[in-house]
Amino acid sequence: MNLIEIENKIKEKALLTQEEIDFFLTCICQIATNIVNHPTYENTCDTLQGLIGKYLFNLGVKIYPCITNKCITPNCNGHSFIVATFNKSDNYLIDPSFIQYLILDDNYKDIFINHLKIISKSPFYYAKNINEHLLLEFLKKGFYKLTNEFAYMYGNAFYQSSVNILDTTVLNNLSGEYFITQFLQGNEILRDYDYPSISSKI
Repeated sequence: MNLIEIENKIKEKALLTQEEIDFFLTCICQIATNIVNHPTYENTCDTLQGLIGKYLFNLGVKIYPCITNKCITPNCNGHSFIVATFNKSDNYLIDPSFIQYLILDDNYKDIFINHLKIISKSPFYYAKNINEHLLLEFLKKGFYKLTNEFAYMYGNAFYQSSVNILDTTVLNNLSGEYFITQFLQGNEILRDYDYPSISSKI
């Protein structure tokens, strides 16, 4: 199995096995993060979304570029990610830069001024409280199949990071089905900031 073979299968609209999808996305996340090559991947989400999104689009993969402020809630921690569809109906959320929230987690804490939250704990903090095992699996790979369980963890991790709310406000978690519906409407502009394009020849 190699990346070029899988690229050709995608171009031919052939069905991929689970093993092929996992191998393919692992390679793509690794190539993209190597191109960006940032020690913490802080503030690299737009770039990684653009690199991965343009590569997948050029292969003919259906993609949904998302930003959390639009698909989750305007007041949450702003972050870009991408959902891609394989085999016509298998959706995967791809976000190798989520690792920044683990690395930088100690920098985040709830801060209120006059009972109004202005800085929130990180999405990693909330995701870990929702489903630590699933979170760690996602962090290892940088992508995950967009199941209801995963969408619930990922979406609410950002939803719970909302600011501009009173310290007495209780945010009840939203359903995984809700987030999947939102994510599959993503249509953000892809930006790669003149980084080299992803190539199977790298």
